[in-house]
Amino acid sequence: MNPVAANSDALDALRTEFALRGRWPVLLLSAAGFGLSAALLGTAQPAWRLAMGLWLGYVIGYGLLAALGRAGRRAWPWPGALAAAALCTVIGAAAGLSAESAMGEPLPGKGLARAGLYLGFVGLLLMLPLAQAALRQRALRLVEADRARTRAELQMLQAQIEPHFLFNTLATLRSLVRQQSEQALPLLDRMTAFLEAVLPQVRAPESTLQRELDIVEHYLAIMALRLAPRLRYRIECATDLGDLSLPPLLLQPLVENAVLHGIEPSEAGGDILVQALVQARMLQLRVINTGAPLDSAGTKPGQGLALENLRQRLQALHGSEARFALEAQAGTTQALIELPLAPTHNP
Repeated sequence: MNPVAANSDALDALRTEFALRGRWPVLLLSAAGFGLSAALLGTAQPAWRLAMGLWLGYVIGYGLLAALGRAGRRAWPWPGALAAAALCTVIGAAAGLSAESAMGEPLPGKGLARAGLYLGFVGLLLMLPLAQAALRQRALRLVEADRARTRAELQMLQAQIEPHFLFNTLATLRSLVRQQSEQALPLLDRMTAFLEAVLPQVRAPESTLQRELDIVEHYLAIMALRLAPRLRYRIECATDLGDLSLPPLLLQPLVENAVLHGIEPSEAGGDILVQALVQARMLQLRVINTGAPLDSAGTKPGQGLALENLRQRLQALHGSEARFALEAQAGTTQALIELPLAPTHNP
């Protein structure tokens, strides 16, 4: 736990729980209630004096804590805030007890028991809000720590993708240069466009569907130059879906897997179809290829790490709401990602 943050939480809680702004109507109504009851019942009633003393003790303790919170300029430790509440409890209880005694004969009872009554009443009303605030702040810090850990894990998983596709793309260009192929310059141009699209997304926390499809299009164009005429591809997406939020580099590994494990091993090559559509309030991203089929285990050597990486990212971001499936369908291999739509999007 960060001590500075915890101390700041203590002072913030003191100011929030014991703010005078907005509490005046309650205090005025309480005072009016006591005035009305005094006019109807008279102040000679010992029970009325006891209630008035308890109320005054709470108001005085509350006011002292509010003043201390407003006067605080530096972070307070939680023990200091609780000690201040305890001191204000004692002062408020003593003041209320003295006020009751000054108004007349108190209710029968031992002085120690009456002092305990005042301390318990005022202390409960002053200490309980601070204790609840401390528990809330602790819960918030735990949630923030969990979010920070999740962000760090996602960045680590995302960073694992970066060298993989960059090195593969560079290897393709190197091969064409060594062959003195006429495709080397067009490939270099495509690679430049690909890197311009990809590099800003590698460390970005969020992307859009259109940006991810642009990255996929650049990648497929590069691979089409290398594998033509064995690779044909098509991208289908409604224009109104382009602005949907999407984790960065979510689609690209699936497309790369389709090329490396579907199209390249097949002598005849094949087609790749990338689809984005909305069904039943879910965004469906499909990568379908007609190349080499899946093996009996549903994956091929080299696919395991990329797919496990993808599953971990989806689990961290959306839990059980997201789904990933890789399966063979009628001579094709389909990779499917389903993500929940943001509440603000209306298909």
